[in-house]
Amino acid sequence: MKFIKKTQCILLAAALCVVLPIYALADEGSFGNFTYTNRYTTGQFLDVRGTEWFARYVEDAYNFGFIRGKSENIFDHSGLLTFGEAITMTARLRSIYHTGKADFEESVPFYTVYADYALAHGIIDKHGDYSAPATRAQFAEILYNALPPEAFPPINDIADYGICDVDPTANFAPAVYTHYRAGILTGSDQYGTFFPDSNITRAEACAVMVRLADPATRVSTSLPGQIPAEIIFQRNADAVFMLETFTKSGRSIRTGSGFFFTETGLAVTNLHVLENAVSATIMLHCGDVYDVRGVYAISEEYNLAILSIDPKANGYGYLTIADSDLVKAGDTVYALGSPWELLNSITEGIISKTSREVSGETLIQFTAPISFGSGGSALLNTLGQVVGIASSSFVFGQNLNLAVPINHVKELEPGDLMTLEELLQSLK
Repeated sequence: MKFIKKTQCILLAAALCVVLPIYALADEGSFGNFTYTNRYTTGQFLDVRGTEWFARYVEDAYNFGFIRGKSENIFDHSGLLTFGEAITMTARLRSIYHTGKADFEESVPFYTVYADYALAHGIIDKHGDYSAPATRAQFAEILYNALPPEAFPPINDIADYGICDVDPTANFAPAVYTHYRAGILTGSDQYGTFFPDSNITRAEACAVMVRLADPATRVSTSLPGQIPAEIIFQRNADAVFMLETFTKSGRSIRTGSGFFFTETGLAVTNLHVLENAVSATIMLHCGDVYDVRGVYAISEEYNLAILSIDPKANGYGYLTIADSDLVKAGDTVYALGSPWELLNSITEGIISKTSREVSGETLIQFTAPISFGSGGSALLNTLGQVVGIASSSFVFGQNLNLAVPINHVKELEPGDLMTLEELLQSLK
């Protein structure tokens, strides 16, 4: 589902001020509008015990009128929040903030009146599947769209790229970074990981809503600058693959490495890995093998190819992209690929030089060991984000290795699909 950006919400609000100045004046928001409208009774929900971390948030969210139980005595704290429930909570939040009340008429289904309100007030820009579980990114974004910027004063210093699994250029990133900086979101683990594609539980949603409504409950936090190598490996192993190329007769030419970098299945490797190939396969960490359909984009200058993989491929993750302009000499990095057909091998090193000129190219020089078959491996920083694509080594040196900066991948615009045989003909 696509959501409108905060700037669009501001422009919409400005337009309403011109057309309806009296209404706009009455629509000024305040946190003082959030008061208890319900009375939670201790033990009311049999599955919400006072010793649980979420108990106070469930109680407050219920008292503020944001959410009800699944039944009279069951809250279902671990149940997944549906998108309809998320829209309902968000609509009530916005209405209370601006008017001090949430007087919505009942509708069938229950979320219809709230969805119409959300559409009219820029929380969403079109209707969607309200019965589906809401993702964490979706929930963060609609809440961000519901309130004005002044509702999110920053209390935490969170740098761009500081959230290990949220690329600041992603559509939902402004919302997530704003929530972290305002102390509304703190992550799902000790590393501050957001898990944007995961679903959110009803208990987690209550915590977020209460922190939004009551700034006194917001959390001061800081995020670590690094994650242990074993955790980086565990999280990213399903996003990298071994690539094998073949001649027209089916003879194997070489193996290389590559990785997925979008949730839609776009993958990248070095262009030289595809040399002379008319077909190729990838092998995932689980051993499953899938065909490479072709390429969406290439760069001979930067030795890059954006791959299209068999759409039946499943069980893979994708890596978070960093800003390769931010790397510094001495930074710790990890190379994750499949050298010599050794699937999913990780090595550690440092950045030796951020801008090594080689044959007219500006590459990242690093020391993490790589070998034949490492071409296309992901070069990761200490948050597990990709800073480069391993491409080559100096044969008569020790760990004098080179990588294409990941920012060059961002510059490639996927176009029409070209088969590997068509690619081979075009490069002759």
